[in-house]
Amino acid sequence: MSDLATQKTPRRYTRGMWYDEFVLGDVFESPGRTITEADIVNFAGLSGDFNGFHTDATVARRTAFRKRVAHGMLVQSIVTGLGVRSGIFEGTIAALSDMLIHWRIPVFPGDTIRLRLRVDRKEEPTKRAGKVFFEAAILNQDDQLVIDGEWGTLILRERVRPAASNADEGH
Repeated sequence: MSDLATQKTPRRYTRGMWYDEFVLGDVFESPGRTITEADIVNFAGLSGDFNGFHTDATVARRTAFRKRVAHGMLVQSIVTGLGVRSGIFEGTIAALSDMLIHWRIPVFPGDTIRLRLRVDRKEEPTKRAGKVFFEAAILNQDDQLVIDGEWGTLILRERVRPAASNADEGH
C-alpha cells in the first residue's frame, strides 16, 4: 500500500462521475460510519457466522484483542455502501467488478470507518463503459489503516438518455 492512507483532503468532485472524468491520481473520500452492535448481530444472522470472536464477549476476552471484533466481510460490505455515499458512482457505475482486500487491523463495535479511493489505472473503454481501478484505504476514527486493497469498477462513459416518447416529440 502506498501513501493513500495518509493522503490529505481530496480534490473537489461532482456527483456521478463518468469514465472520462476520472483522472489518474484523483482521490475521493466517503463520509464516516460507526460500526454498531446491531450491525454485528445482524451480519451474524445474515451470514451464519456466529463465531464467538464476533458475537460472544466472554469468548472474545480470551483472544489477542480482548474484545469482540466486527466481521471482516461486514466491514467490507459497509465500505461498499460508503463508496456509493461518496457520490462519485451515482448513476454512472455499471458494476463493481473486482476487489482485492487486505485486512490490516480489526474494527471494533463503536469504531467509525471511512473510505478513501485513489484512481490507480484505467483500461481502454468500450463505447458505453470503461474499467476504472481504485487503490482503496479504509481508515478508522484514529486515521489508522484497517483495510486496504483495490477496487475494479465498470463506469459508464456518457449519459444514457431514455428513448423519446411521443409526448416528448409533441405528438
